[in-house]
Amino acid sequence: MQKSLILIGGRGPDNIDFLDLSRYGKIIAADSGYDLAKKLNIKPDIVVGDFDSTEYKAELLNLGFEMCPRDKDDSDFTLALRKAKGEYDLLGGGEGRLDHLISIFSTFLNFSPPTLWLTKEDVIFSSTCFKAEVKKDSTLSFFPASLDEKTKVSTSGLVWDLKDDEVSLSFLSLSNRARCEEIEIRSEKKLFIRFDMDIFKSGCKIISC
Repeated sequence: MQKSLILIGGRGPDNIDFLDLSRYGKIIAADSGYDLAKKLNIKPDIVVGDFDSTEYKAELLNLGFEMCPRDKDDSDFTLALRKAKGEYDLLGGGEGRLDHLISIFSTFLNFSPPTLWLTKEDVIFSSTCFKAEVKKDSTLSFFPASLDEKTKVSTSGLVWDLKDDEVSLSFLSLSNRARCEEIEIRSEKKLFIRFDMDIFKSGCKIISC
């Protein structure tokens, strides 16, 4: 099954020139994720939500997208994940309301986290084995993708390398740096590995483990 691309509310990237949209089986916008899709010139296959936060409610209804009731048990993001039914990348969700951000992370407790998550300021990878060629002194942070978990992590190529050290909410690796052009991070459970948005401009290359 091909990976899906999900767009949600909250600040998203200004451009996605480095993404190949043809590799996605479905593109799904959740409510104001449609506004981000319009900004990025992306045409979603599916739009879900109660349309309470999008600027294009009338347009969505005219296009035949069905609005769900405002009073519902699932968040718009959860509705999108149910449509994705598998691996996905995520755009949006950055620098918004704190309760919305907490809701996004709580959703990762019930659904798998995205493989790649792009916000206005962040490039976030989700992996148990991450290898990349990066510019020396590139800044990165990492923490468990499920915030209720702990995991042992080993790294190479960082200024502050770990060796079977436990990473959790009480011990995060914040603002670590690459001391080499090739870095590697291995973990028992999935980590979110966060870089600044300009990481691709500096020639970052992901290497398969």
